[in-house]
Parts: sequence; structure tokens; C-alpha cells
Amino acid sequence: MTAEARDEARQRYVAERPEYENLAKAVARHIQMLAVKEQLGCTVTYRAKDVGSFVKKILEKNLADPWNDIHDKAGVRVIVRHSGDLDRAVRLIEDNLTPSWSVDDRKDAGGEDVLRYPRLHFQIRASALPLDFGYKPDDDRSCEVQVRTAAADLWAGMSHKFLYKPSGELPRNVRRSLYGLLALVEVYDREVERAVAELARLPDHLLNSVVDQAEKIYYTFCATSYNLELSREVLAVVLQAVDEGERPKYGEMLADFATRERHRLAQIYQQYGPVTQVGAEGSFVLVGQPEGIAIFERLSVAPMLLTEYWNSHLPEELLLEMKSLW
Repeated sequence: MTAEARDEARQRYVAERPEYENLAKAVARHIQMLAVKEQLGCTVTYRAKDVGSFVKKILEKNLADPWNDIHDKAGVRVIVRHSGDLDRAVRLIEDNLTPSWSVDDRKDAGGEDVLRYPRLHFQIRASALPLDFGYKPDDDRSCEVQVRTAAADLWAGMSHKFLYKPSGELPRNVRRSLYGLLALVEVYDREVERAVAELARLPDHLLNSVVDQAEKIYYTFCATSYNLELSREVLAVVLQAVDEGERPKYGEMLADFATRERHRLAQIYQQYGPVTQVGAEGSFVLVGQPEGIAIFERLSVAPMLLTEYWNSHLPEELLLEMKSLW
């Protein structure tokens, strides 16, 4: 590739880089929304490749067609809590973003005796995003999505500087020490996954997950603290008004409900929330609690069933207040 062609690629990327920044942001936002819905705990970051890195990659790899051969002009990183969540993140991406291609080193045969960091990458076209993001069906720009555990991301951040892009040749013993840290990454991820699996078998695991989801939704409407014990007591009753087969997915149902009814919920919190005058006076107590979202959801779906269980366990006037608002 000639110097003129390389500089032409550089100039084109300088001009189009803001568009790739916007694409990365859109992909990250969509993945974040999907993760909340699926109750997948993760951190999602994004960036457009900086111009210096773009040019360096052209030179180091001697690319004949850098525009099409550099796939990470827009990049998103999904960092999950432990290795047990990797497959959930993969399904989320494959089911909703239709990757044009993917790399999953975990599927490679052999290599059990080698310490390495397995790649888990996807290429997502702009056209795979929902239409409300503004990308046309024929938009062929793409974004690379990497999926890692938190421990692997910590190691990768270090290795990127010292191993992948070193300023000079590292001694063999130093390189081996840095790769040796991967053994600790594997042990850490395996033990966290084991602990999470044990927690999932606890009797109140479902209640805990619903409390967490309700809290996340609540904080999108309010920035006030709440009574956790009251939340657990009320949500335990609300869950009884959910069909047993639907309970494992109730957190997702709450997220869908909050999305559908966002405008209506926002109006209620603006008029009766904990920072309003009526809220400060002690009225509409449960509007100032995360379980208020779940109460409104059940009042929309199964009001009679909720009333039946509620009146057997909790003060009737609290539910009547919520009914009067909904």
C-alpha cells in the first residue's frame, strides 16, 4: 500500500470518526437496555478508535485495504461479573443484534496446557439496530463488540500496554509472569461463578433479584433512599399475585412495564413522589418505595388477585392509596 493511499485512509477516518463514535454509543446504549431487561449485570463502555491507533494498525499489519480490514473503528466492550455470565451475554447479542461474524476462542479444541486470554468478539452492523436509532437497513458500517469478565478485563488492560502494544521488547521471564496472572483470572472467575450458583439456590434468591430490579427502575424516577425491609415484605406479597411460571421472569416483566408506562409513571412521581409536598407529608408511602412499580404493574395485570393476597397480609389502606393513583 502506498504512502498516498495510507494518508487517504487516515483523512477519511478523521472525517468519519464522529460518525463511528455515534455508532458505538448507539450499540452500547442498546446493549445496556437489553441487559437491564434480561437482568444481566454488566458494564458497557464504548469508543471510536483514535486516529493514531488507526494509522498504527495500518502500518504494523501492512493492510492492503485498511478501511475494510480494520473492524474496530467503532468499539463496544461488555464486561460481565464472572464467566458464568458470558453465555448470557452471547445469547443477548446473538438474539438481538444478528452479528455478521463472531470469534469465540472458548470453542477451540486443545490448548488446555497454555495460558491465554480467549477472545469473544462480535461484528455488529449499524443496520442491525432498531429503526428508532436512525440507521438505515443498507448502512454497512459496523461496530466490534468484545465480551469479557471483570477479572479478564483487568488483565487485558494491563496486557494491552505491556504485551500487545509494548514500547520495547519485554524479557521472556517478564512476559511469562504477566501471562501467569491469567491462572489467577481463571481461578477468580471460577470461584465467583460457584458462589453465584450457590446464592441462586437460596430460598429468597427470586425475591432478592426482584428487589434489585425494582430498585433500578425506581432510581430512574427518584433519587431518594427507601426502607429495604418494607420493600422485601411488600414484594414477597406482590410475587404471590404472579403466576408461578412467570415468577423467574418477573424482573424482565417489570422492566417491560416501566418502559411501556414511563410517561404515566413519571407523572405520578412528579405529583406524588417522595420529594413532593404530599410525599413529604407522609401520604402515598409506597410511591416512595421501589415496590410501588411492582404494585402498579400488578394493578394493571391482575388487580383482583393482588387485592386478595394483599388484604391477607398487609394494611388495606396502603393498597387503596396506590389504586387511587393508578
